[in-house]
Amino acid sequence: MDKEDVMVLLEANLQPLWDEQFEQSARITTVRFLLEDLFADKYSDRLPEFTARMERLLEMTRTAPVKGGPVGTEQLREMQVRVATHLERFRGETERKIVARSSK
Repeated sequence: MDKEDVMVLLEANLQPLWDEQFEQSARITTVRFLLEDLFADKYSDRLPEFTARMERLLEMTRTAPVKGGPVGTEQLREMQVRVATHLERFRGETERKIVARSSK
């Protein structure tokens, strides 16, 4: 078996994983957009309340223990950082939507 044969086999075996990962990414993106829209509606004209809520969630992310199963401390810390990063992105996008809706 030469290198090309190995690559063909690898690609064939990995393709379903890539397809599933792509599908999950699309689902997560859809849910994020829906949540941004729902929160923008809920907090329309109440940006300070939304900002305060997000600050509380971010603080909880920094201080609450992360449950991650049998993984190391460094991996758990990385998970906290990633969750905080996603919350910050959500906050920024939702705040922009709230401001846009408030100015209409």
